[in-house]
Amino acid sequence: MRCASIVGIFALMLAVVPSLVFAEDVIDDSKNPQYLFTLAGKSGTYEGNTLTFKEVPLVVYFADRPYRISGHISLEKFLWLWDKGEDNFKDVPPTAQLSVYDENGDKHDVLIITSPIVKRDTISFKVKELEEGESIPKSFGHSTLFIDNFRVVGGRIF
Repeated sequence: MRCASIVGIFALMLAVVPSLVFAEDVIDDSKNPQYLFTLAGKSGTYEGNTLTFKEVPLVVYFADRPYRISGHISLEKFLWLWDKGEDNFKDVPPTAQLSVYDENGDKHDVLIITSPIVKRDTISFKVKELEEGESIPKSFGHSTLFIDNFRVVGGRIF
C-alpha cells in the first residue's frame, strides 16, 4: 500500500512539473508591463493640426497580459507621464485611434499624437493623420481616443 502511494505521488509530480516549467516561460515577471490609454470627451475640435477634447473626466489605463492592471488617472498625471521612461511618448510619439460618435455611423482615423497640453478638463494634441479617407470633423460631439502602449521600467507607474 505504501509503495502504491509513493508511485502515485511520483506520477503526479511527473504530470505537474512540466506544466509549471511551461508556465514559467510564458509568464515572465522580469518583463515590464505595457500600458494602453483611453480618453473620452463630450465634445472636441480639430483645427489645423490640433485635436482638442473637452470635458474629459479621466484617462483610463490598462496593462497587456499577463498583468491585468487597470485604473483611472487625471489628465495632469497623464501629461506628467508623457516624457517618463526610455520609450516615452515624447521621444517616440504614440499612434492613436480616434473614434467620433455619429448617429449615421462613427468616424474613425489613425493618428500620431504629440505635444499634449492640459487645461482643467481639456486636452489638446498636435496630430498627423496616418490614413487617407475619413477626415476628422472640425467640431464633434462624443469621442474616444485609444492610445498605443507605453512600457514602464520597474513595473507600476501609478
